[in-house]
Amino acid sequence: MNAVPTSENDSPLYREIAEDVRAAIASGRLSEGDRVPGENDLMKQYGVARATARQALSVLINEGVVVAIRGSGVYVRTFRPLRRHGPRRLSRELWGAGRAVWQADAADGSFETDSVEVATAPAPAYVARALELD
Repeated sequence: MNAVPTSENDSPLYREIAEDVRAAIASGRLSEGDRVPGENDLMKQYGVARATARQALSVLINEGVVVAIRGSGVYVRTFRPLRRHGPRRLSRELWGAGRAVWQADAADGSFETDSVEVATAPAPAYVARALELD
């Protein structure tokens, strides 16, 4: 039987390692774009097998917290993907209230505008025709 190594509180070690890395990111010890300790570093730090370290990193990659760059390492993701909230985002209560799908997904996040650029440009021919412009 293939047993998963567990810690003193019966939690799988790979989950605890992933949680420690997640906590380092949340606290600011690791910030966006920083390299996350690799498999070898995690093996030494936690005294675990390579498979356990790899599994911990896989959890974080699958969650979108970090991103693996082939031949370079694993880095704290600079862009956080929107978390989808499953079937509720398509429920009658949201659609019936006139809310859009993205509003359900983004309810717990805030958005900032990076920049706004306004310019005047000549209308393409098909737009000029439709609007009866010169």
